[in-house]
Amino acid sequence: MNGSLTADTLRLTVSKVTVPAGEPLSLLLGGRRIWTFKAPSEAAAAPSWSVEWPPALAERLAGRAALAVERNGIRVVEEQLVSFDGTTDELHLTEPGTGFPQVVNKWGRVARSFEGRDAALVEEVLDEVEHLISVLRRELGIDLFVTGGTLLGPVRNGRIMANDDDADLAYLSTHGNPSDVALESFTIERTLLTHGYEVVRHSSGHLQLMFPGGSITDRFYIDIFSYFVCSGWFYGTFHARERAERVTILPLKPLPVNGRLLPGPAEPGQLLEAIYGPTWETPDPTFTFVTPPPAFRRFYWWLNHFDVDRENWEDHHRVDIAAGPADTESDVARKALQVFGEGSTVLELGCGLGADARFLAASGFGVLAIDYSRPAIQYARAQQDPATGSSHFETANLNSARSALHVRKLCTAFTNPVHVYGNHLFDALSPLGWDTTLMLVKHLLNNSGSRALFEIRTGSTGEPVRWSGCQPVDWDRFQEQLHRYELSIEDEEEAAQNEADAGPTHRRVVVRKENR
Repeated sequence: MNGSLTADTLRLTVSKVTVPAGEPLSLLLGGRRIWTFKAPSEAAAAPSWSVEWPPALAERLAGRAALAVERNGIRVVEEQLVSFDGTTDELHLTEPGTGFPQVVNKWGRVARSFEGRDAALVEEVLDEVEHLISVLRRELGIDLFVTGGTLLGPVRNGRIMANDDDADLAYLSTHGNPSDVALESFTIERTLLTHGYEVVRHSSGHLQLMFPGGSITDRFYIDIFSYFVCSGWFYGTFHARERAERVTILPLKPLPVNGRLLPGPAEPGQLLEAIYGPTWETPDPTFTFVTPPPAFRRFYWWLNHFDVDRENWEDHHRVDIAAGPADTESDVARKALQVFGEGSTVLELGCGLGADARFLAASGFGVLAIDYSRPAIQYARAQQDPATGSSHFETANLNSARSALHVRKLCTAFTNPVHVYGNHLFDALSPLGWDTTLMLVKHLLNNSGSRALFEIRTGSTGEPVRWSGCQPVDWDRFQEQLHRYELSIEDEEEAAQNEADAGPTHRRVVVRKENR
């Protein structure tokens, strides 16, 4: 089959290739598989058809690359050189900071996988798995077992899957009330922290343990999921919901995993069907999770989700750091000099790589800057210079009330009233993040001398919203939410824009606490 392809930063277009709709196809970059996707319905008959890039991959597409398309290991489009944006630099899909090859994983993220990696890495992951099992059994009497991809590969052939990039563990809670399950998860988190683990909380039933591999990278991570039975239904965070009698977890039984025996569920096939569906035995490189609405509603309201887009932002920041970001303050940071007054203390929410925070500190402000992106905070700390001002960078998650309370406690150490600053913060926050952030701002602005300065985008770009492009803010909703938290706009202005710019409006607003 003599097919051809073209590509830009939005989509891949394939011509003269007819395949059944839904057929798995693999994209090769320089001869290496980086993405597997399903052929769209028009691929069965149309002379040419297109697929949109995953947003995380689209952000990385610059320069030129040699691309090919495979079906069942046979090339249906031979390698062709394409230019994404007219520039001539060669695209290398590798991890910033380490150069490790990357692929688009089952979550749509650009990440490492075990494929092609040193076998010692998998052994290191399994060493940590065994240690975790021992720690939680000894400290809390909780029995972890393998689940997800770490169960699927070994059940199929006794080994971790090459296209995986983490290890998945779970435990079956003895509690049937979701509130008790959440409390148990927080107990587990505190225990792990005392043992020196770096823990990121995705939800009240999902922890992720990070194992850093450098200043901005991670060697790997391990997930711990809370499983429980409530009102006759089995719930396996974040995805599975099945009648309890159809998922038998206990008693745990040994499962061969890369030559080791690790705890597994009593009936592995039942759990795998609950997670992956009835076709779990057939490998599907295009598999993506589709959480049933009844499960999604319960997991969201019972256990919530505190980690919206964090991994995407961390990937985004790693790419920026590797490229050498411009260390230039924004226009709204210069506006802050007028709004807050000389010698003020400023809390910056969503500081990114810290350019505005460093500028404010150099201008004589005391600055506490937070972000939930770990590599961003690590980079910001490394760039600060005590000789040019006082700034302090902390990892904090504005989707979590617990984390926001920690930030408020940090602010009590300042003797001056604390002003709040956010540059396009609300563009990127989830609804939960809006509520948590506005509650924090409300408390910090209780002092009559405190103000908040935000820049937001309102209106519409006219283009599909990508995670890193942020979501333009509904201006009416923004004002309503401010009023809900006893906040009001003291001053506003539109940021200067090119007359030909038909995009969203950028508004700078000064916010104060309402007098009631």
